[in-house]
Amino acid sequence: MARKPLYLNSKTLTSHLFFGPYIFFPILAGLTWLGGILALLGLWVHAGKPRYEAEEASVVFISDVGAAHHKLFIGICCTTAGLYVMSIIAERWLRHVDRLPADKRKRERVFDWMAIVFGAIGALGLVFLSIFDAFDYPKVHWSMTVVFVVFVALSAIFQSAEVWSLYKDHPDRPHLLRNSILKLIIVTLAICTAIAFAVTYGYCDGNSVAVKGHSAAKCNRVTSAAAALEWTVAFILVFYFFTLAADLWPAGKSSPRYMRRLAKWQEKHGEGDDFTGRRAFSEYPERWQGAAANEEVGGGGGWRARAERMKIASKEKNQGIAPGRDSMASGAPLRTANGGDTREPSAETTR
Repeated sequence: MARKPLYLNSKTLTSHLFFGPYIFFPILAGLTWLGGILALLGLWVHAGKPRYEAEEASVVFISDVGAAHHKLFIGICCTTAGLYVMSIIAERWLRHVDRLPADKRKRERVFDWMAIVFGAIGALGLVFLSIFDAFDYPKVHWSMTVVFVVFVALSAIFQSAEVWSLYKDHPDRPHLLRNSILKLIIVTLAICTAIAFAVTYGYCDGNSVAVKGHSAAKCNRVTSAAAALEWTVAFILVFYFFTLAADLWPAGKSSPRYMRRLAKWQEKHGEGDDFTGRRAFSEYPERWQGAAANEEVGGGGGWRARAERMKIASKEKNQGIAPGRDSMASGAPLRTANGGDTREPSAETTR
């Protein structure tokens, strides 16, 4: 068996670069956010871990480092917000055109749109918290921080609910169950960490001086813990972005261009790998190549017929159509235009 070229191996990022580039939206969002947070942390450490204001604790907040490097912080947040919104919109569109497992219930579409709306509001919160820095506009900045955290969390919850519901309609797609569980774990961890941050921040109002009857040393420790928790929430967000990439991953091999290239390669190398996962190639190879396939598609060569079958099979699988007599992705023989099928007539029917 000939080995597929790298650009046709749907298990690699190279294949997605050519046939499913949508996956790079959340990947770039995660890498931009991770690189930005590490850059801010590195700048603070390289500067000798300064306290930018007199009342700051030993460990400073991301917001304070971002305010000290304002233009960099705005660039990080705006780029991440844009890529994040493009990711959730791409996921909605790919489900609409049956490139990903499609919504079969109204509640799934509602969950998806709620995830988009809340995600967009959260992204705007991220943009505004970077523009209104913690030094000059502290009230606006922290208000937008709350908007960002709360609405992105709500978006993630609705998206997890959608993927979980999709698995019930597509039990043959185990990645939906894995993704929904992974999202719930990450979201739960992020929410718990954010709550801990809010509690520790409020203990001394984010200051390291003696307030509310607490000593300066204790406030310094608690506020430093709050700052560490804020950094932790930021790093957890990276993993959430990568779960969006996992959602978009199957779209790489449902691309019509991918199917045409794969069909050409299979014809050239005499391959007949089962694209559908339903043993259609091995049980009824005439459905994917040869005269029967060409006749129904309208001629034009074996690879065109096979590519068309791949497209139909992929759509049926994403629509949740079970293998059956009228399913192109099943092992059942093809129906002809007059309602018959391509099977050889049995002895019973020829009498």
